[in-house]
Amino acid sequence: ITTTTIPSPTTSTSYISFSMMIRSTSAALRRAIVSPSRTNVVVQSQRWLSASASSSASSLPEVTLYQYNICPFCHKTKAVMGYAGITPTVIEVNPLNKSELPKSDYRKVPIAMIDGEQVNGSDDIVQTLLQNAAVQETILSKSTSLKDWNEFTTTASSSSSSSSPWITFANDDLATLLYPNICSSLGDSYTAFGYVRDVDSFSGLQKFSIQSIGSIAMYLAASRIKAKRGITDERAALQEALQKWQQEGLLEGNNKFASGKDDPNLNDLCVYGTLRSVEGLPTHDQVVMEDETNLVLKDWYLRVKERLVDY
Repeated sequence: ITTTTIPSPTTSTSYISFSMMIRSTSAALRRAIVSPSRTNVVVQSQRWLSASASSSASSLPEVTLYQYNICPFCHKTKAVMGYAGITPTVIEVNPLNKSELPKSDYRKVPIAMIDGEQVNGSDDIVQTLLQNAAVQETILSKSTSLKDWNEFTTTASSSSSSSSPWITFANDDLATLLYPNICSSLGDSYTAFGYVRDVDSFSGLQKFSIQSIGSIAMYLAASRIKAKRGITDERAALQEALQKWQQEGLLEGNNKFASGKDDPNLNDLCVYGTLRSVEGLPTHDQVVMEDETNLVLKDWYLRVKERLVDY
């Protein structure tokens, strides 16, 4: 075994370098949280509603997804892929240097290579996938209670094709509120970054650095989100958002899914994927699985999960 000794910098230099790395990483994570990785702030669902796909592909697309494991926007795309029967090649990105990302000016996740073409941001990734003929055919073949493609892309309570309010909700409210909850303390933040221990492509030193530095940076970024949004109780704010989904999206359990039918639609998948990003963490256990005021949420969550065997 060959051991390489790295010269130790002076205490002052080491502290300055560490501080600069924390500030830089925190700023990058905060930008990704506050400004979700998407080109269009309002989902252009009118492009998704086309009955005839723009793609002439006869088979499902090949997808490589660049992600952070606890990124809600990444999981939103994976939920849609899972329902469409797509199993992507997933590349876990080191949030400290992002060296795994394709060479381009875009430095956020998710990024997808779809049949060799780079697509940036969760909404544009989903949009591109849903224009594929094979994806539309696969989704409709398993959504027997939905009469057409329009029912997959709209809510049960609105026939509007100009926007998808629940996708906006998942992006701007739910995803943003998850970070202050999973990173409410340095200890919680450190736990949230524990996923890196299972990433085989990271070295031992990288795992240690990501969990140590990344957890501090995320904690600081989450604290700034709370300050910007005027949040004093992050759990109460998250609970309010979840109550909105249960009351308005699921009609207090009268709807099995937001589609109002016996099959989930795009809104279900996007909200589910956002929540799936924190599965296994205390916040998910406490809020989704154990809170008795969220039984409608829990039942819906488990129903969607049953339909996503490929995710």
